[in-house]
Amino acid sequence: MFCIVSFIVLSILGIFSASNRELAREALDCVLRRVTFRPCTTGFDEKMKAKILGVVITRSEGAARFLNRNFERLAWVFFIIFLASLTMFLRGLFLFYTTGSCNGANSTEFCVFDPTGKNNQISTKSNVCTIPVTPAQMTLNLQKIDLTQFPTLRSDTNENLFMIACYHCAFSRQTYPVIRQLVDRFHIGLTFIHYPVKEPTDKFSKLAYCVNKISPDKFWAFNDSMFEGDAANLDDPAYIDNLLTKAGLDTGSVNACVADSETETTVKKQMEEVASTGFTGTPTVFYKDQVFIGPKPYRVYAIALRGLFFWLK
Repeated sequence: MFCIVSFIVLSILGIFSASNRELAREALDCVLRRVTFRPCTTGFDEKMKAKILGVVITRSEGAARFLNRNFERLAWVFFIIFLASLTMFLRGLFLFYTTGSCNGANSTEFCVFDPTGKNNQISTKSNVCTIPVTPAQMTLNLQKIDLTQFPTLRSDTNENLFMIACYHCAFSRQTYPVIRQLVDRFHIGLTFIHYPVKEPTDKFSKLAYCVNKISPDKFWAFNDSMFEGDAANLDDPAYIDNLLTKAGLDTGSVNACVADSETETTVKKQMEEVASTGFTGTPTVFYKDQVFIGPKPYRVYAIALRGLFFWLK
């Protein structure tokens, strides 16, 4: 067993040292002979044992005696620890690749592959932060929402993504282009739900509602443009009017709709329905029974849609 542990350690050290590479080759030869029930011809295990004991005995004679008596047992202990560590590492790597976190979907526990937790950050009403995900939040759903009242990009399939986002929110602006890329590549539908978590009023929710009400076919060109450029530009009414004009919309009609009291009532009801999902911030993306909280990497959404080998489809 010592040969196996030595081979693993020396192979890693051999990346930086030629002498360790030679020792790694001897360890490999020893391993191959041991697995075929033959003794090591190089005496590698005894040679390394002597080197280790030579260092330990200069510091503690008792420790050297203990090490000499239990050398093989300790090798087994280190090998088991190595296997456990490797298993945990591979599990974390797999979960990070498929969910964006070492600890599973939407987990905010520390992940060595994402130390800043950027894949789980969301924008909330008070500030931008990472909110711990509780078991109750994992049951988020859209059952209480009449989704027909929100802008929907239809597809030939029955698949549909549902995205709750905010025009001013940095994480929503980071995620929206990824979602649009997925929609275009896999030809799935998309329902967009604007919720003003970083805006003082529901003005932009009214704007999205009115554009979709007046011209659903022009909504998506307008919506795409709202997520482009600097978010600070959205506070300029002239900039918004320019985006409306570029999308082929009549600014007067849209602005009149935004100011209409009926729009106020309808949008307020919509926001209450959106809040009923229990979502904690934006972006939140729904796909079938899965919920993605925060700006996940492209691959995470793609794996959910088409599996691990999504690039082949």
